[in-house]
Order: sequence, then structure tokens, then C-alpha cells
Amino acid sequence: MPPRLPSYLAVLSLFALGSAANSATTYRWVDPQGVVHYSDTPHPGAQEIQLTGAQTYHGPPLPAAAPPPPAAAKTDVTPYQSCAITQPAPESSLYAPETVNVSVRSTPTLRPGDQVEAQMDGAALQPVGDGLTFQIQQPERGTHAVSAVVRDASGTVVCNTAPVTFYVQLPSVNSPASQVKPH
Repeated sequence: MPPRLPSYLAVLSLFALGSAANSATTYRWVDPQGVVHYSDTPHPGAQEIQLTGAQTYHGPPLPAAAPPPPAAAKTDVTPYQSCAITQPAPESSLYAPETVNVSVRSTPTLRPGDQVEAQMDGAALQPVGDGLTFQIQQPERGTHAVSAVVRDASGTVVCNTAPVTFYVQLPSVNSPASQVKPH
């Protein structure tokens, strides 16, 4: 008697035999314990089963692997040693300014493709000219903080400036003549 295999393994192996010969006679029977058996040799009380070629499935072809992205042009990858706000001066007091210039310096100088983004009190400032200078038009009275970041071409922040605080003083609306502009 062949070794007892779980019935699904026996069927699979017989299907494989059936495919090889394109048709095979198989015998099926159930023993007193209720276990179903399959064999290619007759057994007393076995039912004869004709197996034909096994059913197969051919899936769609796998998609071609995406080509790697083109190599980026080699650029200077020296990290920025520093970046800082050079204007306005930290803790400076400005009396009734029409504009406040904000200037940023980086070491090494700004690389092609990199950009500086500056903000005052959390609001973005628009660059003027070279991309390292920004202007604040008619700033309000009070304490203000400016900061900037340098972003590379992919948008990653590669340098942060320390924030610079400055103060704007304006003539009093209640008594404009009492304000004397400092010398």
C-alpha cells in the first residue's frame, strides 16, 4: 500500500502524473477510518477515475522594471558652513522706517538651484534682486523677528539662520509732534 498522504497532496501528484501522460486512470477509495485514498493501482472496492491534463493558469506577464532615474548632474555638495541674517542688526531700534531691508549671507555662497526663503513674524517675505535680499514695506510698530532658511533644488532645508529681533518705533498718533527723531 502506498504511504498515506493527505488527500490533496495525493490528488496533486496524480494530476501531475495525469498531465504527463495526458490521461491517467486513478483509483479512489475510503478506508474504514473515513480517510480518502487515491492510487494508480487498483484496490478492492475502489472507484475508477479518469484524470485528464491538469488545469493550468498563466498569469499576465510581469511589468518591466522601471528604468532607474537619470543620474543627476554632479554639483558641489559641500554643505553650508553657515547662513545668517546680516541686516537688520540684532536688537536694533528703527524709528519710523518706510522699508526695512533684510539681507542673508551664506558660507559658501548660494549654490545654483538653491533658494533662500525669509520670513518676518512667521509671514513669508518676497525676495528682491539677487534672492538674498528682502524688503519689508512700512512695518508696524513693535517687536519683530526675521529668520531665513536655504533650500536645495529638491526643497530640503540645508541651512537655517538664527532669528534676528528688531524694534520699530513710530510717532504717537495721539501726540505726533512730541516725538523727536533720534540723531
